[in-house]
Amino acid sequence: MTTNSSAPPERLVFQPDTSLSLQRGINLIVDALRPTLGPIPRTVAVSQALEDKPPDLLDKGGLIARRISDLPDRDADMGAMLLRQMLWQLYEDCGDGTATAAVMFQSIYNDGLKYLAGGGNAMRLRSCLQAYADLVVDRLDEMTKPIAGREQLAQLAECICHDRELAEKLGEIFDFIGEHGQLDVRRGHRRMIEHDYMKGMYWKRGAVSRAMLKGGKEQDRIVMNGAAILLSDLNIEDPGALLPVIDMLMRAGAKALLLVGASFSENVINLILNNKKPEKFRIVAVKTPGNTDDERRAHLSDMAVITGAIPLFKAAGDTLSTPLSTPPASPAGIQNIRDTASSEGSATPSRRDAGRATYFGQAKQVWVERSMFGLVSDRDDQDALTEHLADLLELVEYANDKDAEVFLRERIGKILGGVAILRIGDALPARMDSRIAIAKETAKSLRRAIRDGILPGGGVALLACRDALTEAPEPGGDSDARAARRILLRALEAPIRSICHNAGFDAAKLAELDGGPPGHGIDVRCGEVTDMVEAGILDVASVIEAALRGAVSGAGLALTIDVLLHHKIPEQSYTP
Repeated sequence: MTTNSSAPPERLVFQPDTSLSLQRGINLIVDALRPTLGPIPRTVAVSQALEDKPPDLLDKGGLIARRISDLPDRDADMGAMLLRQMLWQLYEDCGDGTATAAVMFQSIYNDGLKYLAGGGNAMRLRSCLQAYADLVVDRLDEMTKPIAGREQLAQLAECICHDRELAEKLGEIFDFIGEHGQLDVRRGHRRMIEHDYMKGMYWKRGAVSRAMLKGGKEQDRIVMNGAAILLSDLNIEDPGALLPVIDMLMRAGAKALLLVGASFSENVINLILNNKKPEKFRIVAVKTPGNTDDERRAHLSDMAVITGAIPLFKAAGDTLSTPLSTPPASPAGIQNIRDTASSEGSATPSRRDAGRATYFGQAKQVWVERSMFGLVSDRDDQDALTEHLADLLELVEYANDKDAEVFLRERIGKILGGVAILRIGDALPARMDSRIAIAKETAKSLRRAIRDGILPGGGVALLACRDALTEAPEPGGDSDARAARRILLRALEAPIRSICHNAGFDAAKLAELDGGPPGHGIDVRCGEVTDMVEAGILDVASVIEAALRGAVSGAGLALTIDVLLHHKIPEQSYTP
């Protein structure tokens, strides 16, 4: 047992030490993030835990803030962790905007402290800041425009990732797949970025045995046209229960079966692999997509709408014998089983059964690989699909859990059928992994831009919102409101000032924007005043709004903190 006998005792910190301590921690975080803002960012080197590894070079504010913890000054550490939490939450939600939020947070907090030192009221100041922030958000909404076309998507992507080659690929991809389409970012096998598109929709579950994929035209991939599909979340363990299903389909004239189940026993897999004539009837088994029961049920319901099948659920008491009571329907490629069943002496379904939906579905094409499988629908009746899609879109609107919203959007993307694969290759594995991570973050921002619109970039949109504050009614004798407006006016300038400073321009450069046309700013890549939208310098509207709200609410909360309480660090053990 190793104990920390010299641990600092529990103690309280009061004003003015409270505010000064928080300010030190906040300034430390922001000073580390400020160099990353703008199209000419500098990087932050973060040491690795292992001494023989080189440091990570980062230019993403959220990641840099995440790597900062346990500052030696425990008082300053509280301020740093307060800001760090806000920035990480913003990064998780939006994937961008953290450096912008950080510099505004710092500006609001530092100017707020000066006002409070002169006798201002922290709670009134916080309330007024929130009210003025609402005016700024309204002005941002008025300035927001929809993003249009491949070129503008590529321009926005370059503003986010600062990688022209990657940005052009992502612009082309999202012009094709739209907001909800699926994008699979993978490691490439060549020293370049490649992409291609796929028909239909796919799930990340492959064949339960690689041997099931043998005999196809491509290695480790099998394609089945007009296959019957049986969907379930059953644990399929008894080969004897599967045989009547296979017999029914073969007598119906089916040539292939995609069998979806939660798990398959070794005996069932051996039964499938012992098929001596796969050219006459091929079976491929895949596990039900999803990591939880709820996810599996959701994926099965999506596949059911696409294929016209009725899934079998173990919670409902279904078994493999359940489909035997309702034989396959009669799509192209499958003979009507009722005639066959009658000739064999089997029970013929009643007229009521004949009108019922079948447990078996069908797709125009099914393809299965080692790690995924996909379906290309051939359903002519789109009413059920449209209704199902409308239900999912409504659920997205009311989703209050971030993970649930992401999952719903993935399901919508699968149903809409836009699928792209982006393969990123590089000579250096570390750089390849870095570009893959950047591609995923940029894709998240592009989806938001398609959904929420864009604003002029480079800090110009926030700078233009100063008019919304100056045009607001004069607060009269309310000194807290006047201070809040003055503080927020300065904060709206902070991002563009930092961008110019990082590019090597002094504050006098901003004077060139005075009296200029709306939407114009400084393209720091060339030092010219230009129309930011025409120059392709763009920001995602919802990201800028989230950065503003996070900075105002976070700094306003920090200004109301009067006391710091440090708990004694408990004894620590490094043995099991």
